Amino acid sequence: MQHDVGNGWLSWETLPRVAGGIVAAPIVVGFVALGAAVVVTRSVRDVARDAWSLLPGRRRAEPPSRRRGSRAA
Repeated sequence: MQHDVGNGWLSWETLPRVAGGIVAAPIVVGFVALGAAVVVTRSVRDVARDAWSLLPGRRRAEPPSRRRGSRAA
């Protein structure tokens, strides 16, 4: 009596699935890392911009012609 057992895990049909999973994992991790880097970079840039605007000696001075009440000669 012969039993039909199937192909099992060691068949050549599962090799492409395993290879696809191995290749897909670093790609997904790379996209997640890229997204996290973009979020962190934007957050740091916004914090630096806000902190820079709070420093009184580091603000860019307006030219005299743009100040209120002064007239260009």
